[in-house]
Amino acid sequence: MDSLYIFSNGRVAAINKKDGSITWEIRLKEYISSSTAHHVGQLLLEGSKLYVGVAGVLLCLNAKDGSLVWKNELKGWGYNFVSIGNAGNEAGAAAMAQAASNSAAVTAATS
Repeated sequence: MDSLYIFSNGRVAAINKKDGSITWEIRLKEYISSSTAHHVGQLLLEGSKLYVGVAGVLLCLNAKDGSLVWKNELKGWGYNFVSIGNAGNEAGAAAMAQAASNSAAVTAATS
């Protein structure tokens, strides 16, 4: 992997490890309306997916270009820090798949 992923001041970016250049960058306010989205967040890279937990929202981004894969607003959980853990690829993948499924169901029900 040639990228280092950072979260700072409401932005997530991929940094090229060889020369320090910014490969891609997103502003979290594009996906999260909370004014606290620029504060503390958590990142987890798993394969081609970058998971971002911030302000009570879990995002899945494409690690290659930063595009949004899915978003789960974790309704009813509040708007605090989201801690992300990975107990191994199988458990992590299952949890992320379930979160994506829940998000899709909520989106379909509210559309």
